[in-house]
Amino acid sequence: MIRATQERRVQPTDEQIGYLLSQSRARPCQATRPFQRPASHGRKARQTQLSLSFGLMTLLSPRNEPKALHEQRSLWVIRVWEEDGLRPQGEEPVEWILLTSVPTSTLQEAWERVSWYAHRWIVQDYHQCLKTGCRIEERQVQSAERLMRLLGLLSPMAVRLLQLRSLSRQEPERPAAQVIEPELLAVVAACAKQDASLMTLSTFWTEVARLGGFLARRSDGSPGWKTLWKGWLHVQTLLEGVHLAFHLRL
Repeated sequence: MIRATQERRVQPTDEQIGYLLSQSRARPCQATRPFQRPASHGRKARQTQLSLSFGLMTLLSPRNEPKALHEQRSLWVIRVWEEDGLRPQGEEPVEWILLTSVPTSTLQEAWERVSWYAHRWIVQDYHQCLKTGCRIEERQVQSAERLMRLLGLLSPMAVRLLQLRSLSRQEPERPAAQVIEPELLAVVAACAKQDASLMTLSTFWTEVARLGGFLARRSDGSPGWKTLWKGWLHVQTLLEGVHLAFHLRL
């Protein structure tokens, strides 16, 4: 499934040849549903309502492209959009025109495809964590095999960091002890000189970021992946020292 951003020649079922974006926008609304748009790029999270239309279209080859494959491809086209009156002033309206090869013949299936695409924000965060936090692009590996091994080590860590950040935003007052491993929580609490049993997820996450250089001032906003990664590595080093000290005592 991909999102369309440019016009393409299409032929809707039993209709004349037209253009993808124009034909999609001409279709009437078939259903509506509430939607929570997450915060991104300086925009605040907000609640809105999306309208939906969908149907089968046949994509045609460009007329003036001699190298194009002269074949037709039938795809399901799903459009979701936000009516102008529902968005705050100055905000760009939501509009996704999605193309999928997965059969989509009911409203339930169409909304499911929309939910797939809505996960792109967390997928982007995951990749940003891998690239900016874990710095996977800076690792000096020279083969695909070694890169796959490195991904095997860093991917679970990136997923874990993403999970903890999401939880700290969604449930900031939740006790950290319900989510964080006891030894890890104890190390962070000791560094912060706080009682581990009283730490919330928000406090835990902030203290990890502090260990990476985050100042946590009111005007600082949320910590970035570089800071979180540095803090997380520092915590893991301290935790390794705790384990080593235990074995040395034996």
